[in-house]
Amino acid sequence: MAKFDSPLGVKPIQGQSQREFVIPDESGFSGPPPQIRPPRETSAPVFDQQAMQEFNARMAATTIQAAPQSVPSEIEMQFAEAKRLKREGKERLSEGARRRIEILVGMTRLTRDFEIDGKLYKLKTLTSKELEEAMSASSEFDGTVRFIFEARKQVLARSLVVVAGLDLSQFLSSTNIEDRIYFLDEMDHELLVRIYSEYNIMAQELQDKYAIKTEADVKEVLEDLKK
Repeated sequence: MAKFDSPLGVKPIQGQSQREFVIPDESGFSGPPPQIRPPRETSAPVFDQQAMQEFNARMAATTIQAAPQSVPSEIEMQFAEAKRLKREGKERLSEGARRRIEILVGMTRLTRDFEIDGKLYKLKTLTSKELEEAMSASSEFDGTVRFIFEARKQVLARSLVVVAGLDLSQFLSSTNIEDRIYFLDEMDHELLVRIYSEYNIMAQELQDKYAIKTEADVKEVLEDLKK
């Protein structure tokens, strides 16, 4: 009989028949052979010419719809600008109207060509607006020594057209008044005095041209005012 023996005592254990298990050796077992599936029968897809054309047509339409709008042309931009100015009450003069005004203004404006050291210089008379701008820019120095210098520069900056045979705007690559004034500041003082003297001669010629000299001139002006 089986027993349990320990320092605490001995306890008999009723015996039970032992069962035996047999475990086969599977070290050499490879299992059933894998199942081999027959290959699928493949065939080339049927080409549908009409379906392909319809697909291409849909793709082309999609591309056109997705394409960004073209940049507006210069004419369209000018038209849009003209509409904006009209809405704001700031319509520009037409080219014809502008040209007629230039012709009328040109009838009362003189130019004077003269030479210094064999080089051509050219002056033009000023409009009322240009003369007002020149005097306004000089007014802050009124009552000071600088006034006469500033007034001379402001006038010539607007009147001087050609210097030593060169167009002044092209020579400076600018039509900005400040650039012209800077150029005159760097000019020799005696040369500047000579150019301003020529301007005064031109201004006097213009005054003499439109001045009322005789009684007949007075009557002519009065008749014009009545019209």
